[in-house]
Amino acid sequence: MTVPGKPAAPPGGTDARGRKPPGLRGHWLWGCARRIQQDPLGSYYQAWQEYGDCVRLHLLPGMHCYLVTHPEAVEHVLQKRHKNYRKPDVFNRPVSRLTGNGLLTSEGEFWLQQRRLAQPAFHRQHLAQLGPKMVAAAEACLRECEQVGTGQVVDIVPAMMRLALRVAGNTLFSTDISPGADAIGQAYRTAFAQVSYQMNSPPLVPPWLPTPGNRQFARAKRLLDRVVLQMIAARRRDPDPPRDLLSLLLAAQDEKTGSGMTDQQLKDEALTLLTAGHETVGAALSWTWYLLGQHPTIQEAVYEEVHGLLQGRSPTPDDLPQLPLTRAVIDETMRLYPPAWSLPRQALAEDQILGYAIPKGAIVIVGTYVTHRRPDLWPEPEQFRPERFMAAPGASRHKFAYFPFGAGPRSCIGQTFAVMEGPLVLATLAQRFRVELAPDQTVEADPTFTLRPKNGVEVVLRRRS
Repeated sequence: MTVPGKPAAPPGGTDARGRKPPGLRGHWLWGCARRIQQDPLGSYYQAWQEYGDCVRLHLLPGMHCYLVTHPEAVEHVLQKRHKNYRKPDVFNRPVSRLTGNGLLTSEGEFWLQQRRLAQPAFHRQHLAQLGPKMVAAAEACLRECEQVGTGQVVDIVPAMMRLALRVAGNTLFSTDISPGADAIGQAYRTAFAQVSYQMNSPPLVPPWLPTPGNRQFARAKRLLDRVVLQMIAARRRDPDPPRDLLSLLLAAQDEKTGSGMTDQQLKDEALTLLTAGHETVGAALSWTWYLLGQHPTIQEAVYEEVHGLLQGRSPTPDDLPQLPLTRAVIDETMRLYPPAWSLPRQALAEDQILGYAIPKGAIVIVGTYVTHRRPDLWPEPEQFRPERFMAAPGASRHKFAYFPFGAGPRSCIGQTFAVMEGPLVLATLAQRFRVELAPDQTVEADPTFTLRPKNGVEVVLRRRS
């Protein structure tokens, strides 16, 4: 019997080099590659169920990857031995076509320098000042919903993406870029699809070849670059710039060298933050309303908590400690639907994980989605139970059983930002509207880059009296 929270020992013990993990071979030629491409979430979950905590997945002749899902393996890769695991080129090269060499894709000393430059912009003291902008964006979303009218069926996903884009624009650039949300959102979806295709396909088509996919990506990239560069240029011309994240990035200086960011670095970091900041939060908020629509009793409990405290006024960051259920709803949503649903790494030297041998150069997939749904870590893992996160911190749970923002030195720099934004937005919207799911719809998870609802989530908005 396996003790919850402890990995099963490899059969037959281990030697100094470890044992080969159990594996899934699949087709004799393309292995599991097509199966994973078609259904990565289901494939990884089934691989864990059948083969355990560390699984060797055959992809193509001579190519394998290693799926790890146990908290101790997660901790090993992302924290204890993080220096031995970098983000692989199969991830960095396609993603850097979109975001450049920013925090998401850079490595080594350059990444460390960029992280030091950007970190002051995400200190709690500064982020607390951004709370009113987050609430203002949510209130603008409310006004848009009121124009639609109560009782109408709407897709909540583009509304939440537009809201998250407005928050990102207002906090990062002090500019409302939501009027261009449709064009920006479409550009991102086009770019994400091409990035995902390149990450999951053999490198047979170079990015410079003018295929339809590459041409569409190039147009999307030009639009996104133009949005960011225009705002940076406007900021440089501003004689009295606001104190926002962009101003802090412009003024940032490395503590050791005294140097700041080049224009290219600034553009890459701004685009990285805009990409991650709106896409992940927008997806999380969309799933939040889907789950609350499925569980109206919990939705009413959120309303009672929020309204009981605020009595109709706008929330502030100081209110959040007194809204534990509101925060727990966001946390439980990201357990079930983590925006970053897996984290790829590459071993720089041979290693052992849970007693299994990991060769030098091997791709290791940290399976966030699977870890978050393991029944030995989360009783009734498929159930939406926000009360899981209202118990004492760390009670009966491995600290690496839950990591929606990653973990270790490469954890998401915007975690504190997102942890404040989600509950503030939910508290603002929940006071005004009740959300009901429209009937006769199938909502599926789309793992193209971030994990978002594939075909939207149709809801009916009911205005609260």
